[in-house]
Amino acid sequence: MKNAIILLLLIAACGPKNEGPNKFSDKKIITIYELQDRRDTKALLPLLKAKKESHRIAAAMAFASIQDTIAIPYLNQMLQIDQDPMPRRAAAFALGQIGSTKALGILIKAFDQELFPANRRYVMEAIGKCGDSSTIKLFEENEYQDSALLMGWAYGVFRISQKGFTSDVLNKRMMKLVNDDNKDLAILASHYVYRGLRKSGDSLFVDSLIGVARYDEVKERFGLLKDQSKIEHYDIEWPLRKNFKYLSITQPQKMAQLIDALGLIINRHGKKFLKDNIINETLHPAIRNSSFSKFCEIFPNEKGSVILEALRSNDMALQSLAAIELQKFDQTEIISKSEWEKRKEYLDLCKQIKSQLKLPQQAETYIDICKAIEALDGEKFEGYKPPYNHPIDWEFVKTIPANQQITIETNKGEITLQLFVEDAPGTTSNFLKLVDSSFYDGKLFHRVVPQFVIQGGCPRGDGWGSLDWTQRSEFSNYQTYETGTIGVASAGKDTEGVQFFITHCPTPHLDGRYSIFARVVSGMDVVQKIEVGDRMMKVERK
Repeated sequence: MKNAIILLLLIAACGPKNEGPNKFSDKKIITIYELQDRRDTKALLPLLKAKKESHRIAAAMAFASIQDTIAIPYLNQMLQIDQDPMPRRAAAFALGQIGSTKALGILIKAFDQELFPANRRYVMEAIGKCGDSSTIKLFEENEYQDSALLMGWAYGVFRISQKGFTSDVLNKRMMKLVNDDNKDLAILASHYVYRGLRKSGDSLFVDSLIGVARYDEVKERFGLLKDQSKIEHYDIEWPLRKNFKYLSITQPQKMAQLIDALGLIINRHGKKFLKDNIINETLHPAIRNSSFSKFCEIFPNEKGSVILEALRSNDMALQSLAAIELQKFDQTEIISKSEWEKRKEYLDLCKQIKSQLKLPQQAETYIDICKAIEALDGEKFEGYKPPYNHPIDWEFVKTIPANQQITIETNKGEITLQLFVEDAPGTTSNFLKLVDSSFYDGKLFHRVVPQFVIQGGCPRGDGWGSLDWTQRSEFSNYQTYETGTIGVASAGKDTEGVQFFITHCPTPHLDGRYSIFARVVSGMDVVQKIEVGDRMMKVERK
């Protein structure tokens, strides 16, 4: 008996050391992710040479989030000498996320030298992310039959097009791929083609694309090009009816949506209606925001007065919208002499607002105001980098099961999410803490864009709300925006807060730009039914 007990103790001592509900029972992994969260490049660099392969991978992937160009030569060294393929893949991915042209030569060389075929697909995409106009020729001159390499080539072409670099040769080749046998490749190609045709207005050509498309997802993507020309407009008399007051209280998001859909020709009563809404502080912010945007759209030569009202309103959303209008005050937009002469008044108000905004809570408005100041007087805005203000609670993270699910009970039905704590520990733990505190219970879906996303969780209910902290962007994983992917809304890198969105369909242009922390595992039919103003009744752990 004594010998049996000793044997059991020996087995336990020699067994796995990293036991727990997720990978963060490994202290070194926590160290790496903590350094990533603190954006501590200097302390992370030595870990690229860690003995354990998983640690080297995590260290390399950390730079996909940090995106510090200082790491480029060190990641290059990993590409050249690391004996294991997965750290090399991580290094290539991180270089792509850094997105610097300084990495182009490194990646092209790595592609030629890489012995692990699956890695070359990731290297090629990274080349597209770092590419410039000279890279177009590289993609034009190479054709691949191998499915992985062809997918890598297509991703590379898609990524370089996001930077504004395309060619007729690449356009034609991507066009041929929209009916490829590989459905994922066809869908990616359809997104490329869609982005290129958005401003063409060639409805006959779009009809022909839809007619020959093999996949429903591709048909739906091209169908959006036709839908854009079929915007429904409402008679301006409807807002003046007696039910306006009732709807503005009970369904403010719906009312805002109706205002957004107003036609461009309205009568004097309609103009007064919009202007009164802007200054009416008793109305829901969503209604005031829509009224402001619609007024500026319909009456561009008279928007100066409502811009001043918005700047003076003390409402962060209206101030942001006014700042966005002021950003147009340059050579790209013709404005009246009287409007331009008001620029000093606008400028003084913007500078006053800038000094009064609370950061990081009002980061989005701060960014818009700074851009407006730059447009008005040339004061260069270098961007906003939120300070480190919301540390990850690692003790809490370690308690989250790797397969943790969440249910969102809406007025349209139930949606179940699978959380990705091992891919985005900071984002996932913050979200789960909010769930556990019932923060999302009763919150609305304030934004719905067909064949794109539904978005909710805003404390204000208009998309401008947040709490008094921001969290870091987490791009240190290979997750991509497929149908039913959940990401965090942001106003730029490291400005994420409490609002989240769920994708209706694949949205590859969001990859590496918005943190992914979950995916829908059931209830996608409910996601497709959600409309502006629908509510999350209860959000809880499953």
